[in-house]
Amino acid sequence: MLQIGVAVAAAAAMSMGAGALPDGMLFLETHPPAKKWESYKTTESKSLPLRLNPCERRTASAADRLTTRAVHYRSEDTIKYEQLVVYKSVSAARTAMRGLRADLSRCKNFGKGPDRHHYYTKPLKVGDDALRAGSSFFESGEQTVVVRNGATVYVVGGSAWPGKSLPLKRFKGLISQAEQMRAKVCDLPKTAC
Repeated sequence: MLQIGVAVAAAAAMSMGAGALPDGMLFLETHPPAKKWESYKTTESKSLPLRLNPCERRTASAADRLTTRAVHYRSEDTIKYEQLVVYKSVSAARTAMRGLRADLSRCKNFGKGPDRHHYYTKPLKVGDDALRAGSSFFESGEQTVVVRNGATVYVVGGSAWPGKSLPLKRFKGLISQAEQMRAKVCDLPKTAC
């Protein structure tokens, strides 16, 4: 009986593929049922751009990625999001973080009229490499934490009214979540923690 259970578990793991993430990996995946005014959307696509996307790229290169999963929550006045990208190597994850920083610099004031965004960033001491960012646009804003740990990049954020100074205390909840995810990703194969 035990052998059958082990064989079934091994077959399930193989069917998920080399880069698949386990169900419930992201915190927003385990949520209460959505009310009429809420929605949860889960997306799995290697070409999904990072959620912090100042230059509004439609896709990302999937060549250096093993897997990507994102969850986006929306209600009438709030958004929350998470994204985890597992890269094929630590070097590829480092390159992604460098690219994100370059985009945040290049597109810090992006768009026109009510579609104009302003981005601000500060470094953060979490994982191997991290930053906190704030964006403001027409009638709202967001704050985001991005952490690289080994070959993974984790993005977590949501609605906020950030200022240019990006005070650390306003990011406490996001930083705590990023630290918890840092521990979770090290249990995944191929993350090089």
